[in-house]
Amino acid sequence: PDLMHRLLGTTARAVSLYLNAQIDSGAQAVMLFDTWGGTLSQRAYKEFSLAYLKQVVSGLKRENEGEPVPIIVFTKGGGLWLESMADIGADALGLDWTIDIGAAQARVGDKVALQGNMDPMVLFAPPEKIRAEAAAILQSFGPGPGHVFNLGHGISQHTPPEHVAALVEAVHELSRHRQESVAVKSF
Repeated sequence: PDLMHRLLGTTARAVSLYLNAQIDSGAQAVMLFDTWGGTLSQRAYKEFSLAYLKQVVSGLKRENEGEPVPIIVFTKGGGLWLESMADIGADALGLDWTIDIGAAQARVGDKVALQGNMDPMVLFAPPEKIRAEAAAILQSFGPGPGHVFNLGHGISQHTPPEHVAALVEAVHELSRHRQESVAVKSF
């Protein structure tokens, strides 16, 4: 484990330097991806992934030219460790599709925003199924701030572009409708 810790420490410092350079160059948000964290045991995740994600986050600039720069952390399969992930100092957690976003929200509260979490394979379904899945995710999260709709992982290069357009259109329309209904209820 000593060699691994040295390697991960060096990598964490390099990632912090790189992301800070991105922030200095005008990045409006930065995101850390841990695509393999979900394959680790709880102890191994905390020791070999979470500790170094925290190190990277703590080394990042939080603003550029007076503007905040949100930090998003994503661990594929990380639903087991949401509470621990919410405590490392990130502004948002990216979620894959293996956890219900409403359940995730209940676990982390307003500590962090949540990003996600549609299964990218849904984009191979017909547009009406894509819309239904987007609606289900938005419904599960519920009204209010703190959700950035996104896929729960990378998009396949074979995804039909018109299906991506259908998703974007559905999310925009459904989100507008939700905002209008929340505004009406607040009167």
